[in-house]
Amino acid sequence: MCIAYPGLVLSVEDGAALVEIDRRRQRASLVLTPDVRAGDWVVVSAGTVVERLAPEEAEEIRRLLDEAAQV
Repeated sequence: MCIAYPGLVLSVEDGAALVEIDRRRQRASLVLTPDVRAGDWVVVSAGTVVERLAPEEAEEIRRLLDEAAQV
């Protein structure tokens, strides 16, 4: 099973996004989600942005994963 931590899109250029996930930055393809913009919260899987999240949804997922990591 793969659990994806929400990431914040810092910038978008040439069909790719620079995404910060848990204080790490990575480039991710926007081939599946070309409408993503800087400031969006997203889910990245296998180097590709697969879903855009509402800020509230991203915060809830982050909170739940942080709690699970404490167990």
